[in-house]
Amino acid sequence: MKALTPHRAMFLMGLLIIALVWALIYYARDEWKLYEAPADDDIAVPSLVERDESGMSSVKLTAAAQKASGIEVGQPLTVRAGTEREAQAAVLDVEPLFALRAQLQEARADIARLASQLARSEAERDRIQALYSDDRNASERALQTARSQAEQDRGALAAARARADGLHARLVQGWGALGGTASGEAPRELDKLADRRASLVAIALRGAGDAPPTMQLRLPDGEESIEARRIGLAPRSLAHAAGETWLYKTERVLPTGTRLAARGVTGTAVLHLVPNSAVVWYAGLPWIYVRDDDEPEEFIRQALPAESQRPDGWLAPALEDDARVVTRGAQLLLSEELKHTLADENDD
Repeated sequence: MKALTPHRAMFLMGLLIIALVWALIYYARDEWKLYEAPADDDIAVPSLVERDESGMSSVKLTAAAQKASGIEVGQPLTVRAGTEREAQAAVLDVEPLFALRAQLQEARADIARLASQLARSEAERDRIQALYSDDRNASERALQTARSQAEQDRGALAAARARADGLHARLVQGWGALGGTASGEAPRELDKLADRRASLVAIALRGAGDAPPTMQLRLPDGEESIEARRIGLAPRSLAHAAGETWLYKTERVLPTGTRLAARGVTGTAVLHLVPNSAVVWYAGLPWIYVRDDDEPEEFIRQALPAESQRPDGWLAPALEDDARVVTRGAQLLLSEELKHTLADENDD
């Protein structure tokens, strides 16, 4: 057997080292593949939040996603902003109004009948006068009778006109603008009142200032708001309330004598009233999400003035005609927006 020389020993050690390296590579190949595989955190997740060039963000949801998330939208109520006025109101009995109008219509019918009768009697008087003047072809007695009849008819017509004028004056004194014109033209508000499709409400406004064009009425035991539109100044005041009384009409039929609380706003600025359910809070401020009909999948967050809260909602700056406000699900949209905002900050 040959002796192991230093050169041969080094050669054998080199072969051993090479074999060990290859064995290590072979058995570690699975762990190497796992190391090269991308982590789960690196998988791209599509964002529902987009930002425009000005930095304004919006949340985009498809119609199916909106339905699945329970998101609901509604059109805000247009209101006027200005001086708020509170008042007491009462539903009036309109039977005396229409009873008086019926008497006036009868008086005006009598005027038309008596005017026609006077025209005939005057024509007969003139005919007999012509015969009498033509060589006494009619008797003087017949002429006197014709003249007397014409004078009698003229007096009856004057009395009918005076009666009609008196009835119209009573209407105006008791019912203001609902009395109609002297010519007999009736206000259009009377149509629905006569058919019992509307109610007449007297509202006593406290303090000075113009009467609001519309008032919101509330029953003492309910929260529902009833809109009333102004007709005109009432010539009489309410017995149970002090202040200048105005007549309003509601499209809803209410029991006669019902007492209501009224609130209205005088002013020219047009705002929108959004319900309390549409408001979300972020950074100490109230916000709403708005959607346009042109972009039915895009929701943009808008701030509300902190002092614009009312018992029945929030006053928002005037929105576009096709704007819709998220009335349910606004908190979900805010959570989605904030989640992606935080994710972007972490990436930075």
